[in-house]
Amino acid sequence: MNKGLDGPLVSAFEASTDGVIMQEFITYRVRDGMLVKEITKRQFSEDGKDYHDSKSTVPLIRQESV
Repeated sequence: MNKGLDGPLVSAFEASTDGVIMQEFITYRVRDGMLVKEITKRQFSEDGKDYHDSKSTVPLIRQESV
């Protein structure tokens, strides 16, 4: 995360995870001329004491050069 920034996104990352089942962070990025959607997930165990992280990338559309 970008250091020195403030706002609702920072607050969301710093908030308590009590009762949280899953969190997702989605980023849209242009990589090698392709618009991609990057999905980062954190799924919490039933007791909330452990979690599993995963990341997936979905290609959306290729940008045409002009």
